[in-house]
Amino acid sequence: MRPRLPASAAIAALLLAGCAGCATTHTVRLPEHQLDLTLSEYRIVPAAASVPAGRLRILARNRGILTHNVELERGSLDSTERTVLATIHTLLPGASEAITTGPLRPGQYLLVSTIDDQTTLGMSAALIVR
Repeated sequence: MRPRLPASAAIAALLLAGCAGCATTHTVRLPEHQLDLTLSEYRIVPAAASVPAGRLRILARNRGILTHNVELERGSLDSTERTVLATIHTLLPGASEAITTGPLRPGQYLLVSTIDDQTTLGMSAALIVR
Protein backbone atom coordinates (compact mmCIF):
# COMPACT_ATOMS: atom_id res chain seq x y z
CA MET A 1 0.00 0.00 0.00
CA ARG A 2 1.38 3.46 -1.02
CA PRO A 3 1.24 6.37 1.44
CA ARG A 4 -1.19 9.08 0.42
CA LEU A 5 -0.34 12.76 0.33
CA PRO A 6 -2.86 15.28 1.55
CA ALA A 7 -4.58 17.03 -1.39
CA SER A 8 -2.87 20.37 -0.65
CA ALA A 9 0.59 18.72 -0.71
CA ALA A 10 -0.19 17.02 -4.03
CA ILE A 11 -1.32 20.33 -5.58
CA ALA A 12 1.79 22.09 -4.30
CA ALA A 13 4.00 19.36 -5.75
CA LEU A 14 2.29 19.69 -9.14
CA LEU A 15 2.66 23.48 -9.14
CA LEU A 16 6.36 23.28 -8.25
CA ALA A 17 7.00 20.60 -10.86
CA GLY A 18 5.32 22.76 -13.51
CA CYS A 19 7.77 25.55 -12.71
CA ALA A 20 10.95 23.49 -12.87
CA GLY A 21 12.12 25.40 -15.95
CA CYS A 22 11.06 28.84 -14.71
CA ALA A 23 13.67 31.58 -14.69
CA THR A 24 14.81 32.73 -11.30
CA THR A 25 14.73 36.43 -12.27
CA HIS A 26 11.68 38.38 -13.30
CA THR A 27 11.36 41.60 -15.23
CA VAL A 28 9.40 44.15 -13.28
CA ARG A 29 7.67 46.81 -15.37
CA LEU A 30 7.63 50.13 -13.58
CA PRO A 31 4.30 51.93 -13.64
CA GLU A 32 4.12 54.94 -15.90
CA HIS A 33 1.70 57.79 -16.22
CA GLN A 34 0.62 59.48 -19.44
CA LEU A 35 0.50 63.15 -20.33
CA ASP A 36 -1.41 64.06 -23.49
CA LEU A 37 -0.29 67.28 -25.18
CA THR A 38 -1.96 69.21 -27.98
CA LEU A 39 0.36 71.44 -29.99
CA SER A 40 -0.87 74.37 -32.07
CA GLU A 41 0.47 77.75 -33.00
CA TYR A 42 2.43 78.97 -30.02
CA ARG A 43 0.49 76.92 -27.47
CA ILE A 44 0.97 73.66 -25.64
CA VAL A 45 -2.21 72.42 -24.00
CA PRO A 46 -2.34 71.90 -21.08
CA ALA A 47 -0.22 74.91 -20.18
CA ALA A 48 0.47 73.40 -16.75
CA ALA A 49 0.33 69.82 -15.54
CA SER A 50 1.23 67.86 -12.42
CA VAL A 51 2.19 64.18 -12.42
CA PRO A 52 3.50 61.72 -9.84
CA ALA A 53 7.21 60.93 -9.76
CA GLY A 54 8.33 58.05 -11.94
CA ARG A 55 8.27 57.23 -15.61
CA LEU A 56 6.10 59.41 -17.83
CA ARG A 57 4.68 58.66 -21.26
CA ILE A 58 4.24 61.89 -23.22
CA LEU A 59 1.93 61.81 -26.22
CA ALA A 60 2.07 64.94 -28.40
CA ARG A 61 -0.40 65.70 -31.20
CA ASN A 62 0.25 68.54 -33.63
CA ARG A 63 -3.13 70.15 -34.31
CA GLY A 64 -1.61 73.30 -35.79
CA ILE A 65 -0.64 74.31 -39.31
CA LEU A 66 3.09 74.69 -38.55
CA THR A 67 5.64 72.08 -37.52
CA HIS A 68 6.28 71.71 -33.80
CA ASN A 69 8.42 69.60 -31.50
CA VAL A 70 8.55 69.06 -27.74
CA GLU A 71 11.52 69.03 -25.42
CA LEU A 72 11.19 67.99 -21.80
CA GLU A 73 13.66 70.06 -19.82
CA ARG A 74 14.57 70.20 -16.14
CA GLY A 75 14.21 73.81 -15.00
CA SER A 76 11.92 76.72 -15.78
CA LEU A 77 11.59 79.44 -18.44
CA ASP A 78 13.30 82.03 -16.24
CA SER A 79 16.23 79.68 -15.55
CA THR A 80 19.44 80.04 -17.55
CA GLU A 81 20.40 76.45 -16.76
CA ARG A 82 18.02 73.92 -18.30
CA THR A 83 18.79 70.29 -19.07
CA VAL A 84 17.09 68.45 -21.95
CA LEU A 85 15.76 65.11 -20.72
CA ALA A 86 13.66 63.90 -23.67
CA THR A 87 12.67 65.06 -27.14
CA ILE A 88 9.75 64.49 -29.44
CA HIS A 89 11.21 65.41 -32.80
CA THR A 90 9.57 67.63 -35.43
CA LEU A 91 5.92 66.81 -35.99
CA LEU A 92 4.23 67.81 -39.21
CA PRO A 93 0.64 69.11 -38.98
CA GLY A 94 -1.68 66.26 -38.01
CA ALA A 95 1.14 64.00 -36.80
CA SER A 96 1.60 62.58 -33.32
CA GLU A 97 4.36 60.82 -31.41
CA ALA A 98 4.83 59.34 -27.96
CA ILE A 99 7.94 58.88 -25.86
CA THR A 100 8.52 57.44 -22.42
CA THR A 101 10.92 59.20 -20.09
CA GLY A 102 13.21 57.67 -17.57
CA PRO A 103 12.14 58.00 -13.94
CA LEU A 104 11.44 61.66 -13.12
CA ARG A 105 12.13 62.93 -9.63
CA PRO A 106 10.00 65.55 -7.89
CA GLY A 107 10.67 69.03 -9.15
CA GLN A 108 9.90 71.62 -11.78
CA TYR A 109 10.16 70.76 -15.47
CA LEU A 110 9.40 72.54 -18.71
CA LEU A 111 7.87 71.43 -22.01
CA VAL A 112 8.84 73.63 -24.97
CA SER A 113 8.80 73.70 -28.75
CA THR A 114 12.28 74.72 -29.86
CA ILE A 115 11.62 75.23 -33.57
CA ASP A 116 12.64 78.75 -34.57
CA ASP A 117 11.42 81.17 -31.88
CA GLN A 118 8.32 79.21 -30.81
CA THR A 119 9.40 79.12 -27.15
CA THR A 120 9.74 82.91 -26.96
CA LEU A 121 6.35 83.24 -28.70
CA GLY A 122 4.75 81.36 -25.80
CA MET A 123 4.95 77.74 -26.82
CA SER A 124 5.78 76.29 -23.43
CA ALA A 125 4.11 74.47 -20.57
CA ALA A 126 5.03 73.89 -16.93
CA LEU A 127 5.30 70.36 -15.58
CA ILE A 128 5.42 69.70 -11.87
CA VAL A 129 6.53 66.24 -10.76
CA ARG A 130 5.40 65.55 -7.22
